[in-house]
Amino acid sequence: MPNRFCAICGKEIDSSAPHYGMCLDCYLKENPLFVLKDSFSINICLDCFSYSKKQDWYEPEVKDKFYLLEEALERFILKPYLKNDNVFFEMQFDEENFEYSSKDLLKTLNVKIIGRLKENPRIKHTEEIRININYELCDNCQKIRGGSYYTAIIQLRVNSEEDLDIINNILKDIEQYTEKLFEKEPRHFISQIKDQTNGIDLYLSTNELMNYLITFLNNKYHFLLKRSKKLVGRDNQKGKNVYRLKASIKVLPINKGDTLLINNKEYLVDTVLKNKIVLKDKKGEKITKNYQFFFSADYRKLS
Repeated sequence: MPNRFCAICGKEIDSSAPHYGMCLDCYLKENPLFVLKDSFSINICLDCFSYSKKQDWYEPEVKDKFYLLEEALERFILKPYLKNDNVFFEMQFDEENFEYSSKDLLKTLNVKIIGRLKENPRIKHTEEIRININYELCDNCQKIRGGSYYTAIIQLRVNSEEDLDIINNILKDIEQYTEKLFEKEPRHFISQIKDQTNGIDLYLSTNELMNYLITFLNNKYHFLLKRSKKLVGRDNQKGKNVYRLKASIKVLPINKGDTLLINNKEYLVDTVLKNKIVLKDKKGEKITKNYQFFFSADYRKLS
C-alpha cells in the first residue's frame, strides 16, 4: 500500500489514522469531541451548599466544593455530551490559579476538562475553562434565616394547663421527626413556635410538612382534628388562588387503663378507638363516648 500523508501537516499516516487524509492530531483539531465556552459562573449557597446557575437550586449529593463543581459542570455544560454516552470526562482543578475573596472564600479557579472517546480512548480532547463562584443564600435558606416564612399552621391544644406536659412530649417528637425530614428535604422546617393558652402554634414551611406531621402524630396520639384554609393571594403565573392551611389538633389526655369520674360515677377506660372511647363501670357494663364528649363534658381523671 502506498504511503499516505496528512493533507494538513504533511505527516505520514497509516491505517490507524481516524481519517483517510488526516493524522490523529489534525483530525481532532478539525473535529473536537466537544466545544465549551471559556468561562462558567455558578452560585453557591453559603449555608447549605446548594448550587444554581439561574433560578433553580440543586442540592449536591456530597457537600464538598469540588464534587459540587464537577456535578454542576456535568449538569449545566456537559449534559449534551453525556446524554450521547460516547465520551467520558475527567476534570482537573488547577490549585495554582485559585483566587480567594477577602472572606477567604474561593471565588475563581481554572479547570481542565479532558474527554475521551469511549470506543477509542486514544481520541481525546482537552479544554480549560474559568469558573467564577458567587456566594449567596438559596431561597430555602433565606426563608430559614428570616424565621417568618410559613404556608401552614398546626395548632396543638389540650383542655387545661394540667395536661401541658402532653404538649411538651408531642413537641419533642415533632422536632425529632422534622429534623430527620429536614436532612432529606431541607424545604421542610418549622419557622416559628408560639406559646398559646393551653398549647402552642407551629408555623410550617410547607403544606406537605403539615400532612406528614398529622400522619406521624396519628400513629402515636389520640386527638380531634379540624382543618381549614384561608385565601391569602393569587399566583398569577399558575392562575391559581393561594391558600394558607391550618390544622387544629385537640389532644385527648386519656389512655387505656385510666379511671375517670363522670357524673359522680367511676369508669375504667377499656378501649381507645380511632374516634371514640369505650368505658366500663364497676359492674362491667360498657358505654361508648366519642372524643368530642371529653372536650365539652365535665369529667375528672382519677388515675
